[in-house]
Amino acid sequence: MSRVIGYVRVSSEMQKEKDNSIRSQIKSIKKYCDDYDYELVGIYKDEGISGLKSSREGLNEMMVEIQRSKVDIVLVYSLSRLGRKLVDVVGWVNDLEKRGIRFISIKENFTNEGVMGRLMMGILGSVNEFEVGILSERIRDVKQFKKSKMEVYCGPICFGWDRIDNELVVNEYEMNVLEDIQFYRLNGWSYDRIAKYLNGENIKSKNGGKWYSSSVRSVLKNGVLR
Repeated sequence: MSRVIGYVRVSSEMQKEKDNSIRSQIKSIKKYCDDYDYELVGIYKDEGISGLKSSREGLNEMMVEIQRSKVDIVLVYSLSRLGRKLVDVVGWVNDLEKRGIRFISIKENFTNEGVMGRLMMGILGSVNEFEVGILSERIRDVKQFKKSKMEVYCGPICFGWDRIDNELVVNEYEMNVLEDIQFYRLNGWSYDRIAKYLNGENIKSKNGGKWYSSSVRSVLKNGVLR
């Protein structure tokens, strides 16, 4: 029986807290192993971590486990869960192939076996990376345009602003917090240190929850200072 390790990931803290996507990915991996009579020996996960990051705790732990124990297959729900940068994904999958380990993506229904498998992985990865880049640029441009006109846009309202009917208005308290975050960053504070400080001062995030290094980075990137 083939021994399988699964890998799952969600990119935002909100997805992490809701846990829907992680549970869905794990369910798909378990069902796939049941259908093909594979032995699932472990599932590694990264929660609230962008696929653009090359180094992730769960992914790193999985790679270490692969080196010290017998694994036949690495299974993911979709290629995007492994990563958003084609060069990283190709590097990881090539490393698995050198170790004689199959890589299977359930959603795209392909493996790294054979010339066609590697070709399809390259094509799908390139398309995925292109779509992510284009979508990010469009969302950023639309949000910046609408914020400049003080108009409400689709999606969550950025930290520092509130929605009243169809207009954006400044949230003075959040804007002051945003200015403090910028000040701390200019003075060399890490995102993680800022998050711990905000949580220690009982300053809530936009959704009323805890701060994380990723949410501090996102707020600083997407907020518009006066």
